Amino acid sequence: MRVSNLKTVIVCGFSSLGLLSAATSGIGVALSEGNILIDSSSTAGNATIFSGSTLETQSASSRIHLNGGAQLRLAADSRGTVFSDHVDLQKGSASITGYSANASGLSVRADGKASASISMRDQGIVEIAALTGDVHVFNAAGLNVANLVPGRALDLRPQGASAPSNLTGCAVRSGSNTLLTDETSNVAVQLKGANVKTGRRVQITVSLVPNATPLSGASQVINVANVKEIGGTCSTDAATAGAASAGAATAGGAGTAIATPVLVVAVVAVAAGVGVGIAAGVGAFNSNTTSALSSGRSGAFN
Repeated sequence: MRVSNLKTVIVCGFSSLGLLSAATSGIGVALSEGNILIDSSSTAGNATIFSGSTLETQSASSRIHLNGGAQLRLAADSRGTVFSDHVDLQKGSASITGYSANASGLSVRADGKASASISMRDQGIVEIAALTGDVHVFNAAGLNVANLVPGRALDLRPQGASAPSNLTGCAVRSGSNTLLTDETSNVAVQLKGANVKTGRRVQITVSLVPNATPLSGASQVINVANVKEIGGTCSTDAATAGAASAGAATAGGAGTAIATPVLVVAVVAVAAGVGVGIAAGVGAFNSNTTSALSSGRSGAFN
């Protein structure tokens, strides 16, 4: 009986050791040309990174190679808490490849071989650029608010969802339904409510239709409260292709695991993102926010 009890104790002991080892295994390696703070402790050169470690760069940037192939680069004077599948960026700038980043309530996803840069600016603005591949942006509720293709950059500022918002684009017919792909966010929507003329460039005031299932090729259903023609005709073929492309991207792209997205257009303000070395002539979700930006063309949203 004593031997049996001893065996039980030994087995339990090894089991605990195994759990401890698994809990403390690293998720990647940080490579820095200068000093970097890891959980407030200064280190130079290479260091193993654990889930939940907070990294803060000083005068030099740091590259983090994560297990599984994802990569993260923190620019100088930046700080973020690193996990196996994302970084919570708290200060400065980061670039990601095959990884995700959270910043000011926005989630930026660069799946597979896609890469993106994220910079936290003054007044809560987050500058996001797609470097390679398609990049998708979601709000804190998991709703899709923008889709970026390579070379595209946006400045986004999360705000309250109560205010009405505007979309700008060319409406197209799909059977008995009407679709529109917004020029700024590249998110396709299905329109309900007021009659919107197809083949014309329009600006529409909208609100989300909750719990509605969108038509294939659109990521959400919205109710149109007001329609304003803003001049010029557009190719319905091109607009249809744009809607289909945006719908495919928001459904998850090539092999990505993104939940079915829904855009709440009032939760993000956008202006031209020109500070990342990428030519990106884009509009604005909310023209009231553009005065706070150093550059950018006012545009479509409100």
